Amino acid sequence: MTDLKNVDGHLYPAFHRGWGGFAEELFHYTSRYYLATEAFLRHLSQIEDFAMSGYKAAHLAGDQRDLMAAVLSCAPDQRSASAAVSIVAAVICGEPGVEQRWVEVFGARLDAASRREGLVEQAHHPVHDGADVAPLDPFLNIAERLQMPVAVHDHHVEVCLQSLARHLDSPSSALRSNLHNAVLQLHDAGYVLRNHPHLTHSEAHDIGDDDAV
Repeated sequence: MTDLKNVDGHLYPAFHRGWGGFAEELFHYTSRYYLATEAFLRHLSQIEDFAMSGYKAAHLAGDQRDLMAAVLSCAPDQRSASAAVSIVAAVICGEPGVEQRWVEVFGARLDAASRREGLVEQAHHPVHDGADVAPLDPFLNIAERLQMPVAVHDHHVEVCLQSLARHLDSPSSALRSNLHNAVLQLHDAGYVLRNHPHLTHSEAHDIGDDDAV
């Protein structure tokens, strides 16, 4: 059974692994490296003018936190990303409410028992097998073409998130889509993106396991 998250006495379903570290930025602590999360949501939601500047996860109101937890328990797709964008926008504007349409979609107004029986089930999504292609390969191949240093160590993928954000916002739609899908595949396979500012290729090979570019 999927573990529940206990935050200040409230029970929430576990985050879907497809969100990776972006879930932490949206739900727990928004760091100065939020730009990668911003670019990820912008591409996934297809809301081109979305910006996270001014958002603080600590400022989520009760209903907003409930809804965000419900959203993050689901696989990241255009609908869940759009709901997250809506919540972020409300927090930035200082509005404590949530859009009713997203409450109806994600069922955020559930008590702890309902969460245990309902929302938790949404966190059980199959992990991609990647029988023919290792989950790391697409991301590392793109990173190598972009000359973006990456080091992999114990299921952590170290990369400069500011560089990643720039590429996720690339003018090339093909690059945006391919990189976005590669990040999703990493998350689905249980890898976590970890920020390593100003990482160089030499450092990546020094600190990485077998996989580094």
